[in-house]
Amino acid sequence: MTRPVQSTLVSSLTVLATILVGAFVFRAAPQTPDGMGTANGFLLDGPFAYSVEYLGVTCGHMTLESQLEDYRGRPAYHVVMTARNSKFFNKIYRADGRIESWVDPETMTTIAYESDITDKGERKFRRYDIDREKGVIRAEKHGEVTMIPYDGGPALDPLAFVYRGRTLANKAGERFSLNLMTDKGVIRTESLVGERKKFRTYDGKRELQRVQPMTEDGEMFSEKGEFVYWIDPGPARTLYRLDFKLGFGRLRAKLKGPASELADRRTEAERGHPEPAQKLEIGNEE
Repeated sequence: MTRPVQSTLVSSLTVLATILVGAFVFRAAPQTPDGMGTANGFLLDGPFAYSVEYLGVTCGHMTLESQLEDYRGRPAYHVVMTARNSKFFNKIYRADGRIESWVDPETMTTIAYESDITDKGERKFRRYDIDREKGVIRAEKHGEVTMIPYDGGPALDPLAFVYRGRTLANKAGERFSLNLMTDKGVIRTESLVGERKKFRTYDGKRELQRVQPMTEDGEMFSEKGEFVYWIDPGPARTLYRLDFKLGFGRLRAKLKGPASELADRRTEAERGHPEPAQKLEIGNEE
């Protein structure tokens, strides 16, 4: 869905769109003492709050959470991100959003992905429903529906891609592969687990593990950028930092601690109620 990580996460963070919440029917597996649960290799944690910095200046805020919930009568991992710009940038123009991902626990494949962003007063809604058996993705963009062929192989949207990567990152020097969904099709990526480095975090100095995803051609972005995320190397694998090095500057998201509220400030009325694609059966183009 959208270009690899850059236009999904970076766009979301720059424009400060996001995800979070949900009326969860049940939660995954037993919770560990630190509040983090694991089910079949997918981490369940949050909600966490992050500050978003551009060139060292705080430009926005976001929240992240992952849970196991009932999705159309079956279990699914649900990852949610919500975001907004900071008070200073809000004076220039307001941006708020929510991005959500649903992943099948058995195949570790995205089954639905939704982006609902309000930027400068304009609402932009996208929804993708993936049917592996029928080999099709039903894509809804701003009310228009298209059917995209899909080979049915396991693949993840950019949001779930990072969550899954947290569980696969082990020793420094090791690599792991994941398939990433984009508007141009599924691309294969390889992530390199780097050396650990000490950072000053909200809960003191901590040694974090570096993880750098790359496509097969050695690039993560279309214009030779770099994307790295830093996690706690312990069992919790907490996501502490997201670091984007781009042609126009550096964008970082830093963990600030547990989230007390959503970053998305929009009311229900402001978000509106579009007829979402999830209410329609895959393959039904009515």
